[in-house]
Amino acid sequence: MVPDPAAAIASSTAEPRLGPRTTVSRAASELPGRNQPGAWWSLPILVLLSGLSLLDRQILTLMVPSIKRDLGISDFQIGVLQGLVFAIFYSVAAVPIGWLVDRFPRRPIIWLGVTVWGLCGVACGLANSFLGLFVARLGVGAGEAALSPAAFSMLADLFKPSRLALAISILTIGSNLGNGLAVGLGGAIVGFSEKGGSLALPVIGHLRSWQFVFLVTGLPSVVLAPLVFLIREPVRRGRTPGVRGPAISETLRFMGANRRFFLSHFIGFGLMAVVGWGFTSWLPVYMNRAFGWSIGRISLPLALIIGIGPTLGTVASGWLADHLFGRGQSDAHLRVGAGIALGVAILGVIAFRVHDPIVFLILVTPIASSIALIATASAALQIVSPSEMRGQISAIFLLVVTGFGLGVGPMLVGAVSDFVFGNEARLGDSLALVFGVLAPIAAVVLWLGRKSMRLAVSNARPSQAFEPTEFPQLSPPG
Repeated sequence: MVPDPAAAIASSTAEPRLGPRTTVSRAASELPGRNQPGAWWSLPILVLLSGLSLLDRQILTLMVPSIKRDLGISDFQIGVLQGLVFAIFYSVAAVPIGWLVDRFPRRPIIWLGVTVWGLCGVACGLANSFLGLFVARLGVGAGEAALSPAAFSMLADLFKPSRLALAISILTIGSNLGNGLAVGLGGAIVGFSEKGGSLALPVIGHLRSWQFVFLVTGLPSVVLAPLVFLIREPVRRGRTPGVRGPAISETLRFMGANRRFFLSHFIGFGLMAVVGWGFTSWLPVYMNRAFGWSIGRISLPLALIIGIGPTLGTVASGWLADHLFGRGQSDAHLRVGAGIALGVAILGVIAFRVHDPIVFLILVTPIASSIALIATASAALQIVSPSEMRGQISAIFLLVVTGFGLGVGPMLVGAVSDFVFGNEARLGDSLALVFGVLAPIAAVVLWLGRKSMRLAVSNARPSQAFEPTEFPQLSPPG
């Protein structure tokens, strides 16, 4: 159906918040109340690539003793390789990649990102020094920096808004399963690594066991990257075909006009990212110190908790946000985030005060299941953001969540242990303090941001925010 030209003109002129030079118009082929063709078929491919991203990224966690021994590096250097290296990459590359996502086809961007991180994962296996591993790990950081903004932007065009949170939740299944697989695989090979075993490969020569693991986990990404071209490049909702995305300055002006929403969203979910990355990064170490469990014994229960728990929790939270949004609660995503943050705070304080490992595992399972709020948070951004700005805004948000969260979370827990308690045996107290302080603040910030999200949704174009026929009870403020 071809839209009425007068209605299209009215729609394009009723957007002062986008800035005076931004042109907004509807694509004639967009289907604001429907999923685009092939929407659900795209998810398995994106889920697979997302899982490979986390596998290549997190596999280092359980090979720390072997890497430290063979390269002669310190705990601080290991911390840099685990977290800070990704924060540096995001600070440099995330926003420019988002700019590319808004202006160019997204499939080649995803293919290039997956290929680069796979090759850099292989390079990690060839590294023989801290500097070599540092540079290779920078390239692995291209995984989420390229994949996530492009994937989120594609899903926002493929799926109607009332199914978007669920779709992004399903996408994060790949990340959760990849994380769990990394823990399980790391635990399986750690015994061999600690014995200092090596493998001889043609051309490459002798490799230590941890180097071989990097090769094994990096190559599949290179081989499977072309699968993204099986996905049909979707028509961008709310944009005339051929119109390029706006400059970054335009996006920043839009965010400034809606600063109350973006501040509450970024601060609330950003604090939860700090808590989440601190929790997952130190969990194996805590169980080793508190209960005397070896890495091999820890790997299986943690693989199940970190892999399966967040999978179920992420889909459940995404479904709940969609359900509430579909019933007319246009602030549903912040409501869900605030409730989860408060529950995580309570459980976290209790869990790290118990002394029985079985009780501890029972308590941390719901924490791991619910703390991954990336899908709910990302869906909220896609709903309120213009189509032509989604890549840039997603990249800025992922800079906060991954760059700030991963860069600060693991170091913050260690800093509290070293400088507040002054005793590594009190790591549990450090984690409990981080949960007890940051998560409640996040809950309050998200709850107070509900009004700003309702306003942002009401200002969004119908094709972006919701199908009016599905929400007859919503009306503009005032």
